[in-house]
Amino acid sequence: MEVVAFRLANYETPLWSVENFAAGRYNAAGAGFTQYLSLHPLTPWAELLRNEDRRTRDRAVLMRYPLWAIRVQLASEPFALTFDNATDFGLEPGDLVADDHGPCRALAQAFRSTGPTAFTAPSAALPGTTNLIVLEPRVLVAYNQIPFDDLDWPGSMTAQDGRCPEGLWDLVHYRGAAARHAGLEAWEGGGTYAFEEPEVSAAMLSP
Repeated sequence: MEVVAFRLANYETPLWSVENFAAGRYNAAGAGFTQYLSLHPLTPWAELLRNEDRRTRDRAVLMRYPLWAIRVQLASEPFALTFDNATDFGLEPGDLVADDHGPCRALAQAFRSTGPTAFTAPSAALPGTTNLIVLEPRVLVAYNQIPFDDLDWPGSMTAQDGRCPEGLWDLVHYRGAAARHAGLEAWEGGGTYAFEEPEVSAAMLSP
């Protein structure tokens, strides 16, 4: 199957063909290949705002990053890791979006041995959206290129020096936030949380 996913990354690391240098939610530094992608185009910006703790417009718009669209090639549907099934794997539902990445890293390490190697999980940064995690090395090739083998994922930079869309910082669930993660809170109440994109207007598109 193929799905288009999105990622903010420097030119060297839209995909990881070597073990990740820095730790993330589902990897320790230097402990395995981990591809982090988002299924909504705004989620990568939210993840960056959360990681950099950029909570205001003045700080958010200073960031300039390449945005990539990647045609993810998977042999089958990725496993869906959700608030519903987290306890099946020894996690609390809240661990999927918690500030402490330890439980998620331990689960990913187990997945490296037993599978699945591709799974989706809730975004901690942007409630109501989903990330795709693949625990294998991958190499970026041109967007229209036919992949030579399973390592190749076609992709392209869509913005060279893009900046965060206006108002997105108000929707991010930051580390240490007083309010609970809206997706988790809705799930605990027996419902689901629907992400609503921030409004875009001509005024917002001005510098």
